[in-house]
Amino acid sequence: MAVQVSFTNWAFWCGSNDHADLKYGTPGLLQSSKTGIGKADLAGGLKPAWKRRLDLYGRAAAEVLATTLRTDDNPYIVFASRHGNIERTVKLLHQVITDEALSPADFGMSVHNALVGIASINWSITESHTAVAAGPDSLIAGMTEAICQINDTNLPVILCYIDLPLPAVYRHLEQGDQTGTALAVRLEPLSHASQSNSYTAEFGTTSETPRISAPLEAERFVEFLESGLGKHTLSGTNGCWTVTKND
Repeated sequence: MAVQVSFTNWAFWCGSNDHADLKYGTPGLLQSSKTGIGKADLAGGLKPAWKRRLDLYGRAAAEVLATTLRTDDNPYIVFASRHGNIERTVKLLHQVITDEALSPADFGMSVHNALVGIASINWSITESHTAVAAGPDSLIAGMTEAICQINDTNLPVILCYIDLPLPAVYRHLEQGDQTGTALAVRLEPLSHASQSNSYTAEFGTTSETPRISAPLEAERFVEFLESGLGKHTLSGTNGCWTVTKND
C-alpha cells in the first residue's frame, strides 16, 4: 500500500516539567527553536479556564497541536499515546487504595482523549477524532490511522503523539532512559498543499531498521522532516511505514 501525502507542518516538544526544548517548522525548514521551556510557557493558545485544567501532559500536547492548526481550521485529529496521562491515573489509583475521595478533575482528564476534547472546544473543531493506544506501537499505529484517514476522506489530518516517562512506581518497566516527548504532524492531500512537501508513504510487512522506542522514533521522524531530504522508516511489531520525499 503506497499513499501520496503532504507533510506540511510539524512541531516537537522534548523534556520535562521545568526544562524542555520546543521547535517547529515545515519540511526542510526549521521555523523556530526554543530551549528552557517550562510548563507555564506551554499551551498559550488555550483559554485560561482550559489551560488551568491541564498538567504537563496536556499542555505539551496542546502546544504542539496548536502549532499545526490554521485559522478557521477543522482537521481530523489522530491522538496517539501509549500510556495516556499516567500521572493522573496513578494518582486516582492511590486515592482508591487509601479510601480518599476521587478527584473529579483528575478522573475527567485521565480519559485517553480528554485533551482532544478540550482542543475541539477551544478551537471550535467539529470534525471527528480518533484516540489510539497500541503499546510500543502507538506512534506507528497513529501514523497508520492518519494516512488511512487522509486516503479515505481527502481532508487534512493532524497526528498528535505524546508520552511522558512513567512514574517512579512503574519506572522499572521502561527500557533505558525515557524523556517526555510530544509530536504533532499535519498531513494534507496533495491537492491541498504544495508539491514541494509531497511524500510517498508505503506500508511494508518487514523492515531492516532496528526497533526503537516510540519517543525516540518521534524524534528521528522530526529530524527527517526537518532535513527535507531522503527517506525514513517508522518500524512497528507487525510492519513499517517508509516515507520518501518526492523529487
